[in-house]
Amino acid sequence: MPDIEIKRGYEVLPDNNVRFGIRVTNNSNSAISDVEVILDYNESLFNLEGGKIQNLGTIPPTVPRTAKFILKPLGCIHKEEISATVRYKDHQWKKHTEEMRSKEVHCVCPFLKEKSITRAEFLRLSNSGYLEERGVNFEGITVDKLVEFISHTCKNRLYKVDEFPIENGKIIYLAGDALGEKAYYLLTAIVKEYEGLTQILLRASSDKNYGLNGFLNEILDNLRHLVVSASAREIGVIKKEHVINIIDSVVQRSSFSVSDGTPSVNVQDSVVQRAEIKADEERKKREGEERKAKEERERQRKLEAENKEKELQKQRAEEERLKRRNEEITRLQREKENGRIGLEKEAKSSGGKWFVGLIIILAVLALGWNGTQDSSSSVTPQKTTPSVTATPVMTAKATPSAAAVVPPSADQKTITNSIGMEFVQIPSGEFDMGNKAGRFDDEGPVHHVKISNVFYMGKYEVTKKQWQDVMGNNLLSFKSGNLPVEMVSWNDAQDFIKKLNEKEGGNKYQLPSEAEWEYSARAGTTTRYSFGDDESMLGDYAWYYANSEGKTHDVGQKKPNPWGLYDMYGNVEEWVQDNWHGDYNGAPTDGSAWESGSNRVARGGSWYCYAGDCQPEDRYGGTPDNRDGFIGFRLLRDV
Repeated sequence: MPDIEIKRGYEVLPDNNVRFGIRVTNNSNSAISDVEVILDYNESLFNLEGGKIQNLGTIPPTVPRTAKFILKPLGCIHKEEISATVRYKDHQWKKHTEEMRSKEVHCVCPFLKEKSITRAEFLRLSNSGYLEERGVNFEGITVDKLVEFISHTCKNRLYKVDEFPIENGKIIYLAGDALGEKAYYLLTAIVKEYEGLTQILLRASSDKNYGLNGFLNEILDNLRHLVVSASAREIGVIKKEHVINIIDSVVQRSSFSVSDGTPSVNVQDSVVQRAEIKADEERKKREGEERKAKEERERQRKLEAENKEKELQKQRAEEERLKRRNEEITRLQREKENGRIGLEKEAKSSGGKWFVGLIIILAVLALGWNGTQDSSSSVTPQKTTPSVTATPVMTAKATPSAAAVVPPSADQKTITNSIGMEFVQIPSGEFDMGNKAGRFDDEGPVHHVKISNVFYMGKYEVTKKQWQDVMGNNLLSFKSGNLPVEMVSWNDAQDFIKKLNEKEGGNKYQLPSEAEWEYSARAGTTTRYSFGDDESMLGDYAWYYANSEGKTHDVGQKKPNPWGLYDMYGNVEEWVQDNWHGDYNGAPTDGSAWESGSNRVARGGSWYCYAGDCQPEDRYGGTPDNRDGFIGFRLLRDV
């Protein structure tokens, strides 16, 4: 039997990306070290997020470790094999290499037929559902020729709803139905000349949250082959925000029509340029405002932290005084108990049983009277009367044991804002952040974090009704307003926060940091989950792969954690404020967000996660404009 066992599997995510997992289990009797997994894939069919080599470090006997890769398909993928190589050293430092058996991968890609609809219906449908955008610059080809190529690429699959000229270009509306499904797929194509290049800007929309990525990539892939045959060449990909700005500007103006339904459009290049410039200026203005607001929040936090530290010092001094006082009470009670036993023996030896009873009653009354006096003079908020066993009083700030659950304090507050969002007060405290079991490198090293400030955490994930109340739109069509919002990027969450702060007045709302999120999820416990180590109980607290039926559910349907927070382990993963880092080396220890990097972090499990990925230390990294059907967010509110 080989030293290691290799298992592999994959799943197609809602955005059509492929999550490929390779699990390595050490079957030997000794630890193996320097374990590396090298992925082998077709780079012409996939883009890999991150590096192709993952280091699993040292693996003890019988322990499994998993390498996870995110592959972005560049088109429809059918029966494409992915393999890998695993390298490691045994206990004698000998090097070994094992080849993983290949795994076939298939990606969702819609098969379409023409869908005949009116232009008005097209515009109505394109303003709802799910969206994906792409943009490419070409050189050496005219607008008309590129329009002809698009029409050829989409022939027999998409119905041409409309085509009309704009200044220096054309706009085309195309519509199709997915074969075997009740789903529509729409394509808006804008082709225009800009600074000597020919731009193609594509927007796909559908009422399904899968297949859009493959749909657009397949069209662009076919288009690239056709363009190459015409001796033209691709110059570069257009930034997504510019694609969105130009499409929105042109489509908004093209939706006006005269009485006979003929479009009356005259979109000048200057209009598009102004839209881009204006968007850039607004972005810079917004960033400046957000930077000032952040600096003010940091100043306030620093001031509050200093005040809290003073309060904590006073509280610790008071706790120490109470501890010494309780120890003195214990000592006195033991002395009195010993004195009572001595009297009882003396009375028994003299034969006076009635006298023994009287002495015992008097001793108990004396102890009760003294205990009452001690309790009434104490300033402890628990109002605890020391018992005969004289157990010292433990304050609410005591460190919990490994299986302990720290409940909310009796005066823990819950507040509700103007749109009905509920927030639970989270106490200050300290905890060890990360996974001591060392499942994955990005969950360690474990480090001690001190949360100095009290804050409010959202009782539930932000819902679709709350999104609509703040953002004023319903791009995310839904059946129930209490479903958690999903298919929102980190940037979308920031836009929601900005508008909510404007609505409420001030800058009280933000995304929690990773530390604040994990501290709230653990709720003062140190077990695998806040309810203990038993994975079989997860279904009582979370919607995850085993019970979700492949979809989100209304918030608050499962049991809360000990601090009254719902859906922390499932339903949707939640964006936090931090940038993505491969591990916690260099992470702040004061509970603040770690903001130095390009990607962002989401925490917690979701409806599609297995139980092992629903633990409080589980992390996910993605670009700030990434939208997935399993990611939403919840808010933190300052005190």
